[in-house]
Amino acid sequence: METPPSKILIVDDEPSVRSAISDYLSREGFHVLEAGDGVAMRRVLDEHAVAIVLLDVMLPGEDGLSLAQSLADRQDIGVIMISALGSEADRIAGLEYGADDYLPKPVSPRELLARIRALQRRFKGVGANPPGGLRFEFAGWQLDAVRRVLRDPGGVVTSLSDGEFSLLLAFVEHPQRVLSRDELLHLARGSDSDAFDRAIDTQVSRLRQKLHGAAGDEVIRTLRGEGYMFLPAVKRAAAGDDPSPASSRVTNEIRIDSRACEASVSGRRLDLTFSEFALLAVLVEAEGQVVEKDALSRQVLGRPWRSFDRSVDVHVSNLRNKLSPFPAISIETIRRVGYKLVTP
Repeated sequence: METPPSKILIVDDEPSVRSAISDYLSREGFHVLEAGDGVAMRRVLDEHAVAIVLLDVMLPGEDGLSLAQSLADRQDIGVIMISALGSEADRIAGLEYGADDYLPKPVSPRELLARIRALQRRFKGVGANPPGGLRFEFAGWQLDAVRRVLRDPGGVVTSLSDGEFSLLLAFVEHPQRVLSRDELLHLARGSDSDAFDRAIDTQVSRLRQKLHGAAGDEVIRTLRGEGYMFLPAVKRAAAGDDPSPASSRVTNEIRIDSRACEASVSGRRLDLTFSEFALLAVLVEAEGQVVEKDALSRQVLGRPWRSFDRSVDVHVSNLRNKLSPFPAISIETIRRVGYKLVTP
């Protein structure tokens, strides 16, 4: 049976913008819907199973940031913000309010298409993304496909680039079978990829180094003239299999409620931004362990970390200030590496 086209909702008050984007995406095989404001957006969402919302910031009535915030707990919908406000502060604000991606106007159609397909691949195979998500377990490792988190057998978060994550996801979804370079390119980057097969070789080499260090045994085998094989047996673990549900994580005095996006210490609710909450949730889950800046940037801000990017440091500083009434709890800086949460 042919898979029905993904539904994309464009929310923009300029009909000409909606029409141009709609025409382009329709030619690429998407079912495109349109709305001019927040009221119309909610009406469309009530009537259709939309996969991705393209959301303008400057809208009449309720603005795009507020609408993005209202969609933040809809794990079945991806949000890409599109705005004439393209400064770093504007992009960070959009991500803080729950957007998965942010593009400045004027939008390049090809880049928009690439971002949409990248977001589709992120949720590939996860469906409606139930709370807690879908996890893959292999050789003691755990890969959370929704939150894009890889933990080694000791529970330490291992940083992955976007390419490495997509490649590992392709492997764990097709374990113990030979995958050619072309198949890996298609699975990891989509049919629109312009990458060369040598790019896959480079990504496999980097991924192999990260997995081999802790696992000890061979994880990815090269089969000359054929491709690669992911050797470990893989178990899919649904949300209910997680002994510590993501909806309510507790570490000593800190309680994290991911469904309500709330955190409290000794029963006292913390007033946190979305990014500060996400940052604390990641640190709580890795309590006592160092989390690299790149892993924090990807999980909290949705982008790779760069040496000149101080966003993670700023969020950590703000979070420290809000935790200051609780001196027994601290976030330690591990120089040139990342941060670690220390509790009583």
